[in-house]
Amino acid sequence: MDPLFPPSPRPYSPYAPVRTRAVRNRPQRRWHRVDGLTPPQTPAACEAEIERIAHQLAQIAHEIPWGRVQNDAWDSLCQFIFHLRTAQNVRLRAGQVAERHALDRAAFVQYALRRWFCFWGARIAELLFLRHPNVAPGPPRDHEVDFTIDGIPFDLKTSDAPRAFLRSEHDLLADAEQAASWFYTHQSRERRFHTANRLFLVLYDPEFPEEAWRLRADVAALRRSIDAFLAHPRYIDLTVQDPSGLVHAVKTAVIVVQPLPVPRQLRLDLAAPPPCRPTTSHDSPPRRAYQLRLPDGLDR
Repeated sequence: MDPLFPPSPRPYSPYAPVRTRAVRNRPQRRWHRVDGLTPPQTPAACEAEIERIAHQLAQIAHEIPWGRVQNDAWDSLCQFIFHLRTAQNVRLRAGQVAERHALDRAAFVQYALRRWFCFWGARIAELLFLRHPNVAPGPPRDHEVDFTIDGIPFDLKTSDAPRAFLRSEHDLLADAEQAASWFYTHQSRERRFHTANRLFLVLYDPEFPEEAWRLRADVAALRRSIDAFLAHPRYIDLTVQDPSGLVHAVKTAVIVVQPLPVPRQLRLDLAAPPPCRPTTSHDSPPRRAYQLRLPDGLDR
C-alpha cells in the first residue's frame, strides 16, 4: 500500500468496548534535606523543634568530654547521629557499634554523643535563623546553602573561637574580615571545601575558652547573637581562592556568641564539688559551673 495514502479509519460503533489506558502509579516526589530533616514551615514549628532539641542536649551537656581528635574511621561508624533524635538512642546505638567492632565502649559512646551534640546544636542555630520572616530554607540536597537571607544564599558554619583570636572578643569583631578570611582558609577543606557564601557562628567563652563548645546548646545566647545580627546585618565582601587557584567573590559575616551574664537556673553541675586540695601540674584546667539557658518558660 502506498504510504502516502493511509488506510481508512475503522468505522465507529457505539457498541464497541471503550479502550482505556492504564494509569501508571508514579511515586510522589518528596524533598528532604541532606540530613533527612524537613525544615519547619512556621515560626511556631521552629520554636517547638528548638525546645525539643534543647531538652535532649541538656541531658548530656555536663557529661561528654572534649578530648579525642575527630577522625574519619570513627566518623564513618557513627553516621547514625544524623537520624537519631534522642540522647538515649544514640547511647544505645553507639554501644552496639562499639561491641560489634571491638572498640573501647566508653570512648566511642562519648565520641558519638559529642558529634550528635554538635550536629543538633548546629540545627538549633539554623532554626533560630529560620524564625525570621526574611530567612527561608535552602534548596533540598544542597550542601552549600542552609538558608537564604533576603534572597542571598548562605552556608552556616559553627565553631569555637580559634586560638589565633582568643585574646578578646573585640579582636574578632574589630577585624571581622581577617577572621572570616582565616575561617575560609582553615575550615572545611578537602571534599567539603566550597567558595559559596558562608556565615561563621563563632562560640567564645572569655573566662573558660575550653568550655565554649557548650554554647551550641545555649538557646538564649544563640538567640541573642543571631537576632542582633539579623536586626542590623553587616556583611563582608571577600575574594577567596579555590584549590585550583581560581578566585571567587563571596559574601560572609562573623557572628560571635558568648555566655549571657545572668544565666537561668538549670544547673548542669549536679554532682557535689570535690573537697579543696592543693593543685598540681597534672590537674585539668578549671571548668565553668555551667548553667544552660533553655528557651523562655522551659526552666520553670
